[in-house]
Amino acid sequence: MIRNLLFCFCLSLWILPKPIWAPPVKRDQDEASRVLQLEKVLVDWKHYNLFLVDSFEGERPWEVYRGVSFLNRIDYVSQVPDSPAFLKERELYKASPKEEYRSMMVQTFFENPKHEHLEIRPKEPIRLPIGIPTRVFFWAYSNNHNVVLELVFHQKKSKEIVLELGDLKFDGWKRIEAQIAVPAKNIRLNQSLRFPLELVSIRIKPNPFQPKGEFYFYMDRLGILIDSREESYPGADVKDNWGTAL
Repeated sequence: MIRNLLFCFCLSLWILPKPIWAPPVKRDQDEASRVLQLEKVLVDWKHYNLFLVDSFEGERPWEVYRGVSFLNRIDYVSQVPDSPAFLKERELYKASPKEEYRSMMVQTFFENPKHEHLEIRPKEPIRLPIGIPTRVFFWAYSNNHNVVLELVFHQKKSKEIVLELGDLKFDGWKRIEAQIAVPAKNIRLNQSLRFPLELVSIRIKPNPFQPKGEFYFYMDRLGILIDSREESYPGADVKDNWGTAL
């Protein structure tokens, strides 16, 4: 009887689908492979450059914008991702500080998450280089928050441009990467010297499952990949298998 049960158990292990028993892909391995992929693009495609929006060391002031809340707060704290991919990615930014010791902590209080959002804004709009912004990269630390992040751009003679980055539904540090799809008319304006794209805020939108109460997260090293070809056209992008977002 025991022998038959043991045989059935071993047989069930053998016939179960392999994905169930395959070890999960580690986040740090995936982040490292994507940083290497970014490095290859910058080496092989000379018309791409990596624009450092902010390393969040505190040199560029940011502020929380949303109604009146005494818990609205931004600090620059000595907490950065403990990841080889983070260190490797720093080497790809020509304008990156030699050492990065701090990240930006954003703190507030959600009274009614279903009907409110907040923004963090640089004191001065951040002007993008001439060209087509194609992808955005940054690091975030979360405690499994039910919120979505968005980038907000302004441009003269245009409506506000809002691009979704992803959510904070994870624990710990994570490298977030997303494709940027700027409308064609805005690309044409940005390729002139008169109407550049400017990053004016990062919007934080909770969904109904985000608990009421204190909310905080960390953000570090925000960068944008720019296609600087003069003959580039809307829709031209790196020919790769990055996908639309992570």
